[in-house]
Amino acid sequence: MSKDSQVIAWDEWRQYGSIMPACVFGMMLVAVHAYSLGVMIGPLEKEFGWSRSQISAGPLVTSFATLLMAPIAGRLLDKHGPRKIALLGVPAFGLCLGMLSLAGPSIYSWLALYAVFAVALMMVFPTVWTAAVAMRFEKNRGLAMAIALSGTGITSAIAPATTAYLVEAYGWRGAYIGLGTMSVVVVFPLILLLFDRDDTHKKVLQQTALIPSGPAAKNEFKQPRYVLLALAALLYSIGATGLGINAVPILIEEGFTLARAAEVAGLIGIGTITGRILGGFLLDHMDGRFVAVGCGISATLMAAALLATDQSIGAAMAGCFFLGLAAGAEYDACAYLTTRHFPRRNFGALFGLIGALSGVGAGVSPLLANAIYDVTLTYQTVLWGIFPLFIVTSLLFLMMGPYPDEAELA
Repeated sequence: MSKDSQVIAWDEWRQYGSIMPACVFGMMLVAVHAYSLGVMIGPLEKEFGWSRSQISAGPLVTSFATLLMAPIAGRLLDKHGPRKIALLGVPAFGLCLGMLSLAGPSIYSWLALYAVFAVALMMVFPTVWTAAVAMRFEKNRGLAMAIALSGTGITSAIAPATTAYLVEAYGWRGAYIGLGTMSVVVVFPLILLLFDRDDTHKKVLQQTALIPSGPAAKNEFKQPRYVLLALAALLYSIGATGLGINAVPILIEEGFTLARAAEVAGLIGIGTITGRILGGFLLDHMDGRFVAVGCGISATLMAAALLATDQSIGAAMAGCFFLGLAAGAEYDACAYLTTRHFPRRNFGALFGLIGALSGVGAGVSPLLANAIYDVTLTYQTVLWGIFPLFIVTSLLFLMMGPYPDEAELA
């Protein structure tokens, strides 16, 4: 990197770095419900007699609801900017997360509450936080996105153990109320004080001529490389989330206690943070397709580790860490590839749909994995299915081709 490029890179951090704490903590919210569900499955199953697949249908309802709302939410984000969306979204998210404590005894109450939760989730979706980064950072875009998206890694590291503590102390209902309250108390002040202060969203759009263009986005949705990216993100989410959300039940099947399984699953978060920072650095220095393929290889290492060993704490720890590496860098790669293959003026709409499809994968995978478990009474089949899934995903990423010229994105 030349001296002038280094000056520009550091200038980006000086000018826009203040939004990063808000982005990181905002991203932490996105994964709270997902990484707490593995701990909640046991208490819900015990109290209501619901099957694991029925419980896992809750996130599936949310996923399909967010898919339907994603294009509209993306355009609203492009129009109004992340600050306004986040100031409404954070309190709504905390309220709706706490409302999950009202579920039961009918499974339909659980599903209905998740449908309501979907509306709030869309207002703190990753697109909100990555859009702010994409509009501001050029030289450090990959690393800045990685830092912002590392919030999910922090959540995956602390949510299982925190949720287990809350469940043991206050029951599953009290745990949901506690998680919702903490979400608002911790995150909202950061959004209010740091995020998009002085309405910089509009200023950046004007300076970079990135005024949103709805009709152009419609054409980009139809491009083959966009279809490849969206499908790859969907399949990857099915595989990685199926392992991540079910990590605690899988480890319990391996012979670990709930507390130990939650502690080991926390390594997914450590791996996610590591993968995000490493992946962000690599995205700024190499083709994002190859970073995404490397994520698929890393995810298969968890399945291989758990299939090859039995009740091995070392294998379980290594497997969870490798899964975190994969989960950390892959979503970043999808966001980064969106900014490199398509005009950033439509980032909210384009990546909003990709994020929603990833959400569908995240909703389908727990239901699918636990439906298989309900039939076979083991997660072994799920682990074996990871290998062909990630082979196909890697091929889809590679088929996108190299980045187009900047002139094509004007």
